[in-house]
Formats: sequence, structure tokens, C-alpha cells
Amino acid sequence: MTQDELQKIIDQLERQTSKDNATFGIFQYGGGSDESCIKADKEGLKLFALELLKASSKTNEIINDKGKNIIPIIFQENWIDDQSDTVIQYVKPVERRQIKDEKKYKETIIDKVLPYGCYAAFIILAIAIIVGFWTLIKWVF
Repeated sequence: MTQDELQKIIDQLERQTSKDNATFGIFQYGGGSDESCIKADKEGLKLFALELLKASSKTNEIINDKGKNIIPIIFQENWIDDQSDTVIQYVKPVERRQIKDEKKYKETIIDKVLPYGCYAAFIILAIAIIVGFWTLIKWVF
């Protein structure tokens, strides 16, 4: 997505979204931060998404400018719930993580022979059990 396309979406959301009746909050319902939820209406979700889109549009600028390292997010608006447990105040952009190439596993001879060895061990075990039972039967009778 180009910067112009992103800006068009941001402008459109700003025009269509009303801050008057919007509600948004992040709440912790359990014992830890992993037990959190968002309580929001449609307008509140749009406004929060709008803030994230604005931060997204500024990300490259902030990464390239070493003097700045955060993008502030509006967090003291009427549409943000005062009772919210978590308030996000800024975004700290990072450069894209480099994904390491996974080393391909080379199959060795042992890997190829191992299944046959297991089958052979089971066959030998089965033969030994049959011979043992046959010997036991001959010994008793």
C-alpha cells in the first residue's frame, strides 16, 4: 500500500468517524496482562484504528530519523474510557525483523536405515516369543 493510498483511508476515516459518542478502552479481566480485552463501540474501534493508521503512515519517517524514536497516540480524548486499565500512549516503530533462513535437514544413512532396523527388531522379538512359547509347551507336555 502506498503512502497516498494510506493517507486517503486516514482522511476518509476522519471524515466518517464521530468522536462525540465513541467509546474505547482496554481492560484486564483476570490476573495478568494476558487476560485483557477491548471494550468499545464501532466508532471507538474506528478511532483507535485511525490512530494506528496514522502511526503506520509515520513509521518510515521515524525509523529514518534517529532523533525521534516514538509516534505519540492521542490517549486523553473523551472517547477513551477513563476506567481503562491500559492506555497506549505511543508506538515505537522498529525495522522489519530479518527472518533467518532455515537450514535444510540433510537425511543421513542412519535416518534411512532406522525404520528397517526397527521392523527387524520387532520381527526378531516376535520370533523369539513364538519359539519361547513353543519351548515352554514342549517342556510342560
